[in-house]
Amino acid sequence: PFHAVEACVEILKQAKFTALSETDNSTKWSELPAGNYYFTRNQSTIVAFVKPKNFKPGNGFTIMGAHTDSPVFRVKPVSKNVKEQYLMVGVEAYGGGLWHTWFDRDLSVAGRVMVKAKDGGAESRLVRIKD
Repeated sequence: PFHAVEACVEILKQAKFTALSETDNSTKWSELPAGNYYFTRNQSTIVAFVKPKNFKPGNGFTIMGAHTDSPVFRVKPVSKNVKEQYLMVGVEAYGGGLWHTWFDRDLSVAGRVMVKAKDGGAESRLVRIKD
């Protein structure tokens, strides 16, 4: 889901959507002027909406959504395993998949990792290992 959200953010930025923060209480969203807006949560969720010029509270609106994190193999919290001199990582299937469709293609590793930042804290980075 992380790469899908990142790609959506870039498309929305190019389309002149404005990013909102769920934690910024300086502006009530109900008082936003007409425009195009989006917000993300945890780098794994994105919500975009258009507030029309003639919007009135109580009027109906349309919502579209997609589920981007399933199926996927997640790395187990305690997963390090060495077998015949190979370092392996234990994974578990998340979500229902049509697994037989995966057997005839090369798979890679992609997702989000947490790394130690220069200031000693942790920061999130997206990775994609192609080979």
